[in-house]
Amino acid sequence: MKIELAISLEELMVELLMADMKHTQLTDGLSALDLSAENHYLGIYDLILKLLELEGCDGVDGFTERYLFYMHKSGHFPITNLGEELRPLARQCYQELFMLCEELKDR
Repeated sequence: MKIELAISLEELMVELLMADMKHTQLTDGLSALDLSAENHYLGIYDLILKLLELEGCDGVDGFTERYLFYMHKSGHFPITNLGEELRPLARQCYQELFMLCEELKDR
C-alpha cells in the first residue's frame, strides 16, 4: 500500500531528528544523574536509515558518526517542552546527512 504524505521528506526528517535530539537530551541527563538510560533506544536512527534507503548499506560509519555528533550537540541547547530551539540544529544535521547519503549512493 502506497501512502501520499502531506509532508516533505525533509520536513519529516527534521521532525524525526528533533525528536531524537530531545530524547538524547533526556538520556544524557539521566546518565549525568547516574541513572540508567541504556534501555531507552527509540529506533529513530534505524528509521532514518530506512527512509534514506541506506539500511544495510556499506560505508555508513561516517554517516553514523555525523548523526551521533549532532545528537550529542543537542545537549548544549535548552531543554524545553516543544524543543523548537533544536530546529536549526536539526536542519543543519539533515543537510549534512543528506549530502553524506548522496555520496554513499554514488559509490
